[in-house]
Amino acid sequence: MFLTYGADAYLRDGEYDRAATTAAKALTMANHIGAPRCVELVHGLLPRFRGHDSAEGVGELLDLARAS
Repeated sequence: MFLTYGADAYLRDGEYDRAATTAAKALTMANHIGAPRCVELVHGLLPRFRGHDSAEGVGELLDLARAS
């Protein structure tokens, strides 16, 4: 959950690359340990990445989210 909160803070600061990397880590970990609430939190962040597909890591995060 803390990684998801970190991703949220990076998004607020406009650091889309760091947000994407952190959110991807959170999503990977949540899927691995079976934490549906955390998966839900990460998916809740995804709309805020719209329009920032060129930022490093955003495409990978969106692909990971589609697969989960």
